[in-house]
Amino acid sequence: MHWSELTRFLTPFSVSPTATSGLLAPPIINPKIMRTQSRAFMSEDGLPQPIEFFVASDAAAIVEHTKRVLYLEDDDIAHIAEGELHIHRLRRGEDGNQTPSTRSLETLEIEIAEIMKGKFNHFMQKEIYEQPESVVNTMRGRVNFDNNKITLGGLRAYLPYIRRGRRIVFSACGTSYHSCIATRAIFEELTEIPVSVELASDFMDRKTPIFRDDVCVFLSQSGETADTIMALRYCLERGALCVGVVNTVGSTISRETHCGVHINAGPEVGVASTKAYTSQYIALLMMALQLSEDRISFTERRTQIIAGLHSLPGQIRTVLSQDEALKEMSEGVLANSTSLLLMGRGYQYVVFPTDVPCLA
Repeated sequence: MHWSELTRFLTPFSVSPTATSGLLAPPIINPKIMRTQSRAFMSEDGLPQPIEFFVASDAAAIVEHTKRVLYLEDDDIAHIAEGELHIHRLRRGEDGNQTPSTRSLETLEIEIAEIMKGKFNHFMQKEIYEQPESVVNTMRGRVNFDNNKITLGGLRAYLPYIRRGRRIVFSACGTSYHSCIATRAIFEELTEIPVSVELASDFMDRKTPIFRDDVCVFLSQSGETADTIMALRYCLERGALCVGVVNTVGSTISRETHCGVHINAGPEVGVASTKAYTSQYIALLMMALQLSEDRISFTERRTQIIAGLHSLPGQIRTVLSQDEALKEMSEGVLANSTSLLLMGRGYQYVVFPTDVPCLA
């Protein structure tokens, strides 16, 4: 089920009918347009156009060549020959019939400038300075600061089910795991639902008990983290409601979860997560705020948090404006120190596990 808040500009694309053997048959040579043939590959007069195919593991790698992409599913085999694309399935269904191989073309909404370094020395530096804009993009169209209301379209139909859940289980890896830890306290405060945070790899090793009245939330910047996907399918098999929080549109997690939220942070090329972490934090915070809207007793607390979200982009810009002073302190003081002690409490303490690997 696709998330309702995700607007996709899809063009129908179908391959040839299956042959009697169960495999995809070669296309029928016909000068006329077949009903199953994609109009995206046709000229205005209905004649086939020359097509150039690009194969990549990530859509960002080909955005400078084309914005039309087709994502392959597990067990898909793409066969390209003589300017034509055919999709075959590696495995048959349990009933012996071949799974229908119908795919849709999607239009990328990223620009080539978003995946270039520009004036910065490296991508991590660029993405740190993009945070004032990325947090705004995460909140855009979702937070109404006039009436202090949160609207996450991808969760709207599932809010009653989430509120009735026995517990909320977060599952993620790396920095996404730390964003879950950082928001666990505010989630429990606003929703009054028990929250557990699981490292996806450990989650699978332990065969964690999952029940039908659990709500499982899966976080991943790319939406393709292998351990997180395995945990997702494990929970789906046990009938739990699965929610995805990802940055990449059309990723596996966004396609296979029941509902979810796209953080809209933009492409993140740097290995150490920066803007995706802050956007994940805000996305989870917005989820907790929306889930608590049916509780009048939390009105004042929600108003305080939403007011803080309104001032957050400006606060980030203020911190980034001190980059030269921070650089001097790092080179003059921290570089000559043998150790660094980080101290915090409550919401501030849980941020440290994300910072320590970067400092090390």
